[in-house]
Amino acid sequence: MSYAGSDKLSRSSIFKVLLYFICCVSLMFILFINQVFVSSESFYQNQLEQDLNNEVSLFERMLDKGDYQAVIEAVDEHDKLDNAFEYRITSSINTDTSITYPAVFSQTRLKSTKLERVLDFPDNKQLIIGINPKLMHAYRDSMIPVLVTGIVVPVILMLAGALLFAISILKKLERVNHGMNRVILGEKGVKLPVSANDDEFDVLTIHLNFLIEQVEKKEESLKELSVGMAHDLRTPIARMKLRLEDLLTKDTAPFTKDLEACHDDLEVLLGMFNGMLEIANINSGKHKIDKQWVDLSTVCQDVVEFLLPISDEKQQVLSFREDEPYKLQGEPSLLFRAIYNVVENAIKYTPEQGNIEVVVDHFGVVVIDNGLGVSDEDKGRIKEPMYRADKSRTHQGFGLGLSLVEAVMKSHGGDLAFSDNNPGLRTRLYFPLKPQQNRQSEVEL
Repeated sequence: MSYAGSDKLSRSSIFKVLLYFICCVSLMFILFINQVFVSSESFYQNQLEQDLNNEVSLFERMLDKGDYQAVIEAVDEHDKLDNAFEYRITSSINTDTSITYPAVFSQTRLKSTKLERVLDFPDNKQLIIGINPKLMHAYRDSMIPVLVTGIVVPVILMLAGALLFAISILKKLERVNHGMNRVILGEKGVKLPVSANDDEFDVLTIHLNFLIEQVEKKEESLKELSVGMAHDLRTPIARMKLRLEDLLTKDTAPFTKDLEACHDDLEVLLGMFNGMLEIANINSGKHKIDKQWVDLSTVCQDVVEFLLPISDEKQQVLSFREDEPYKLQGEPSLLFRAIYNVVENAIKYTPEQGNIEVVVDHFGVVVIDNGLGVSDEDKGRIKEPMYRADKSRTHQGFGLGLSLVEAVMKSHGGDLAFSDNNPGLRTRLYFPLKPQQNRQSEVEL
């Protein structure tokens, strides 16, 4: 049941269709069993009526011979036997009482019914031969458990079969969905398992594996193209920037302002290309990380002191707090830039007189602000290169800051996550070391 909980079964269209089918089959089966029961009961009753007619014929032949006393003796003898009939001798004059034979002549006249036969005696008396009603009750009592078992057991077996079938299907779909979720989360080299059954699910899995492989190839090709363009364009842009700087040292009036604007734009472009190349190098492992023991509290204090003038311009409160020391092996410059980018984003998207808090705890670093926040849709994409949650472009930037943070975190075995602060955003930088490992490293230091 780990592959198919009650919530998944309730949402499963396969299980719902099977339930509808079982309900229809069960209804038809119940109607069929009911018809069999009615037919068997009717057949049993007809057999009893035939036996009754045979019994009556015996007494009629005795009455035709005029041997009335022999009839009484036969009635007395048959009544003592354990058979399916009951016998009553009644008077045909009054209708006050009625008592079952033997030994009593009642004063009741009974009319003949379907399960009774009446024989008239010469002295205004009647012999009533009827089928014992307890016999029919006993037949029904014996048939009902059989019918209930015949209905309940097949329905339970069908439900169990439907449940096992649905769980089997959901188990296969769960494997596919789990693999696709890994692809969605950005994991590379995902291969969905293919069984030896060679059924329709295996065909679907093969197609999905081919699709995943093609998407990864296209993505890798696009990244190589972007990095190649950034690398190739960086050199001519740097040359143009140097030439403009050389021109600005001379008397370029009245084009000085235009040249300065061109210079600034080229500097921005060069910074963007450098950022793209740096992210690509970190992700590909080309950037060799010189790891050493780093105290995150020291790095965060440096970031806060560096950005404090910018937050003061917006009359914001930028503070640092250490809940628990955290040390890890990493490159101080990269960790500084990652934390710097996160805090700078918090300052940028927090309004004036807002609060930004940088906290170091046993999980790593968390930056808390009470700014604009990020929608759930954007939380999953703001780490992508060139993606900006600020659709209005009111803030300058190319959407590379958090991409660099993500690359630095992955290179240090960590992760970058976002959650709501209501209002604002909580940006968490998870690092791999556990608190006991940190304490051990402190002892070693």
